[in-house]
Amino acid sequence: MQRSILLFFMFFLVLSKKTNAQSFDNAGQYMDYIGKQHVDIDKKFLSYNSAVSHGKRARKVENLRTKLIDEVQTAIENVRSMPPYKGDKRYRDSVVSFLKFYNNILNDDYSRIVNMEDIAEQSYDEMSAYLLLKETIDKKVDEANVLLHIEEENFALQNNVHLVQTTNNISDMMEEVGKVNKYYDKVYLVFFKSYKEEENLWDAVKKKDVNAIEQDKNAVLQYSTDGLKVLDTTKAFEGDLSLVNNCRNLLKFYISEMNDKIGTVSDYILKEESFEKLKNDFDNNSNHSKDDINAYNKSIKDINDAVNNYNNTNNQLYEKRTDLLNNWNNGVNSFMDEHMPKYK
Repeated sequence: MQRSILLFFMFFLVLSKKTNAQSFDNAGQYMDYIGKQHVDIDKKFLSYNSAVSHGKRARKVENLRTKLIDEVQTAIENVRSMPPYKGDKRYRDSVVSFLKFYNNILNDDYSRIVNMEDIAEQSYDEMSAYLLLKETIDKKVDEANVLLHIEEENFALQNNVHLVQTTNNISDMMEEVGKVNKYYDKVYLVFFKSYKEEENLWDAVKKKDVNAIEQDKNAVLQYSTDGLKVLDTTKAFEGDLSLVNNCRNLLKFYISEMNDKIGTVSDYILKEESFEKLKNDFDNNSNHSKDDINAYNKSIKDINDAVNNYNNTNNQLYEKRTDLLNNWNNGVNSFMDEHMPKYK
């Protein structure tokens, strides 16, 4: 089943003669008029979905969704104003019902998508729910399309209309949109789970919460290790493994970071805490022995060494992380530019 917000089965009808489109002298013309209501809607959706998939947040392309809603409402009125064909209004009304269903999807479900964008980045669970909502919407529309297609076939059969099903470029592009998004979402969730947990770890570092750092460290290691297993079983998309490879490089960095570097960060926090306590005791005691002074001077050297080590580690991690994230983001853009259909 093709993955899209509006997926119509476009038929090219064999007509016996040219007549005015509104006269509906035969069933073929009747179906042809309804079919023409679909084309602009398909194009508008493809334009909207293409814009979102090429790096624009849904909230930033709200004007495209608004135009699509207007187009659907116009199509509803156009089809609803048609007379029943020889007293049979079932096909006409089924199309109107489908368009109303689609209008509700755009107004309600896609409004939720726009609103969920603001919170999806906050956690892996929120992001999973966000992507699941989009998948659920697509399934609902696909199911509605099947029912509509049945009504089209029944009407054509009852009225001796020969339907010639041919490849439709827009429908092919919509199907490709679904394939690209499904593949990307799978890899993106693998990336996001480790990315978000590593972000949580550095929040714990800012708070100097050693226990939270240790917990987040273990979580990053687990998520990244599990993620690599998923990537190992993920095939290339039309021969393109760039998305998987860029994600794999990041996960390997996270594992190395947790195993080799985070201990330095935790060590610094603990030494800083001990130094602050020692300094406070030293400042509050005016009677210092030579041993006290020597111990205090040594602690100053130790904390300075720890600070330098911490800063060097932090800088190295920042540079490596930034490079890998840039590679990931640029790789996503290149992947979408290469594989995501565009319609303007």
